[in-house]
Amino acid sequence: MSHRSWPSLSGFGAALIGAFSGCLMPGQAGASDFPSLQDLYTGSYRLPPSEGPKPVTGKKIWFVSCSQDVSLCAAEAAGTQEAGRLLGWDTTIFDGKYDPAVMANGIRQAIAGKFDAIVLAGADCNGVKGPLAEARDSGLKIVSIEGVDCSVSDPGEPSLFDAAVTYVEGDLIPWVKKYGAWQADYVIAKTGGKAETIVLVSDEVLVSKLTSEATIEELKRCPGCTVHEVSFSYGSQGPQLQQLAEQALLRFPNANSLIVPADSVILSGVGPAIEASGRDLVVVAAEGQEATMNLVRAGSRQVSAGVGIPSAWEGYAAVDALNRVFNGQPAANSGAGLQVFDKDHNAGTAGAFNASTDFIAVYKKAWGITE
Repeated sequence: MSHRSWPSLSGFGAALIGAFSGCLMPGQAGASDFPSLQDLYTGSYRLPPSEGPKPVTGKKIWFVSCSQDVSLCAAEAAGTQEAGRLLGWDTTIFDGKYDPAVMANGIRQAIAGKFDAIVLAGADCNGVKGPLAEARDSGLKIVSIEGVDCSVSDPGEPSLFDAAVTYVEGDLIPWVKKYGAWQADYVIAKTGGKAETIVLVSDEVLVSKLTSEATIEELKRCPGCTVHEVSFSYGSQGPQLQQLAEQALLRFPNANSLIVPADSVILSGVGPAIEASGRDLVVVAAEGQEATMNLVRAGSRQVSAGVGIPSAWEGYAAVDALNRVFNGQPAANSGAGLQVFDKDHNAGTAGAFNASTDFIAVYKKAWGITE
């Protein structure tokens, strides 16, 4: 998922898709079937691998960032560059600007520049399939961070990723589905199983769509909960998104909670709409960008909580995966998982969300770095 915005592929959508509520039905669950708040705060993080092949030195890496204007994307890039430097690699960061055409151009620049590998962050394979195939044909290795391979989105297509960052929950898709479910679980716990939740949904990016679908599915399992699904376009963040959120809040005056698939949705319209409404909702954002974390720490009504993404960790994991690929070995599980944060738990004192595990020390051990 990537849990980030993507350019609009169609006009701005604001259609209400549906609302669901009712008593206990097949597939619904009792209170004990949902994670407790303590489970969510504890999270699922594990340690990354402490052993690995000897680092291959002297590699040139081309990092295609989803957008350097977004702190999550920039943190992935910085983590990759920092980890690569430890291995003696030269990493160049290319800003994809959330534009598949720009990313495609960037991939072709890596081919022309005779780089050894590409790390593609926050982009699905099918959006840049042609250039990726050209890169593979030119001998470049390709590692993905939060992107869906062509063979996954279309089983008839070949895989174009040599490796991808994986998580405690498994590959990207199981991870983002659990991510979406945990967003719902927080709301269910905070409302005592009586959530009436507005869920903002976009189908422009597969990972974002899967995240929101998992959120809705989990809320439907709650017999005392109601779901209001509202469509939006990532390409229309700002005044249009704020207007959509204002309309949704007016349409559902009894809603006590709201969930979005990415922090940018809060920061670029939904948050100001909530602030203007004066309503105190349980608002669950996503990855924990610095601006989001600052609102959470301040106790702002714009956002109550989120499910933190360890962006720098993903960068280190991508470098570890590449080193294993260069050594003819499969990538290892990163150990990164999920963890809920709110004002009183896992919020830290400054900056973006940061997992408490010292993953850097473990990766250094795996790479034989003793400094």
